[in-house]
Amino acid sequence: MLTSLSFVPGHGLTRLGGAIFVEVRGKWSINFPVESERVMDPGGLREVKEIEIAQLQLRYAHTRIEWPQRVLALASSIECFGQILPVIVLREEPHCFVLLDGYLRVKALKRCLRDMVLAEIWEGKEEEALAEILARANSRKWDLLEEAALLKELHDRHHLSQSRIASMVGRKQSWVSGRLALHSALSEELLESIRKGSISTWVATRVIVPIARAIPEHGKALSENLSKASLSTRELAQFFRHYQKANRKQRENMVGEPLLFLKALRAKEETAEAKALKEGPEGKWLRDLKVIAHMLQGLIKEVPTLFYCGQSNLDRRILMTAFGESKEQWMKLENQIRRYDGHDYPGNEANHFEPLSGGSSNSADQPNP
Repeated sequence: MLTSLSFVPGHGLTRLGGAIFVEVRGKWSINFPVESERVMDPGGLREVKEIEIAQLQLRYAHTRIEWPQRVLALASSIECFGQILPVIVLREEPHCFVLLDGYLRVKALKRCLRDMVLAEIWEGKEEEALAEILARANSRKWDLLEEAALLKELHDRHHLSQSRIASMVGRKQSWVSGRLALHSALSEELLESIRKGSISTWVATRVIVPIARAIPEHGKALSENLSKASLSTRELAQFFRHYQKANRKQRENMVGEPLLFLKALRAKEETAEAKALKEGPEGKWLRDLKVIAHMLQGLIKEVPTLFYCGQSNLDRRILMTAFGESKEQWMKLENQIRRYDGHDYPGNEANHFEPLSGGSSNSADQPNP
């Protein structure tokens, strides 16, 4: 079996006793048997070779999200091309290794009925190895919860202070503190749902946690019911917007049957879309005019309150300026209607309606002087 790393010109290979040495953070490219590869960094020798999956200690499995679809994709890739990237393990005993990174690859290998895994073997302290895994920000994209769970291991299990963790992973203490606070805000039931992939970290932190802070029983009910349904992030964001505006009874129904609520909401939206399509732009125009007429009625009622004797010239001028601007837009609308009215004859000055902004110009219609 052969493996390959990317090569940067200008660097050489060092051969010693049949082993090839490269720097851990260097970019190299060369094919060689797995059994012959060695990786060396300033901290010591790192070996890459195949080991038995049975020799792995899955100590940090509880900090990782399962991602079933990704496991299936990885298994398909392994069947076609073999394992490309090694997992990272820490040697605990001669034939016992703690799996630090690569939990999905191990799941995929098991799915492919493989009993061997290509592993990069680290030596040293466990807490330092965990910190280095977290510090490798460019090597993989961590889920927010996975980062928080590993930081909690360093803080609780290995008894490291937040400032010490921050310096080890190359982050500010506020970054560490924020993720630890996030982990603490999630219930064990919710954490388990996230780990199983039934609820995303985004949904947990942006929807469930805010609801649970306000009404704990609603957060618990929503968490349980969402784990049974497959809803998109867009749907859950829509759900939360409606929850914020709903009354007490509506909220109880929403968290009890989130999927049913979204189905009803979608049906309502489809009905409205169908109605709008049927009515066309004319229907929308009429609806908009009704809204404007309703607003004008409200403005008329407020005139006695807004205009009064002794009012300052500045206040009155501000109100009249706004009124004048609105009136100007209304006159533009009237002119546009006049322009296109006339039974499709733009040059025909005759039309069938009276001025929108004034009375009739016929003297017979004028009041007596």
